[in-house]
Amino acid sequence: MSTSTANALPELATRRQVAEFLQISVGALARWAMEGKGPRFVRFGGSGATLRYRREDVLNWIESYGKSA
Repeated sequence: MSTSTANALPELATRRQVAEFLQISVGALARWAMEGKGPRFVRFGGSGATLRYRREDVLNWIESYGKSA
């Protein structure tokens, strides 16, 4: 992945930004999070917490799909 493509995603991205970057729906990304299948995310605060995805975690998650099982 090129640096310019990777930089299109902020260092701490919202779920909507990650969904747009991955070209999937926000609902799909949310479902993956509930199932433990999507990229790692961090939660700031308690109930109703702000959820963010680190760019590095998203890119590493994408790269993991290029490797053989």
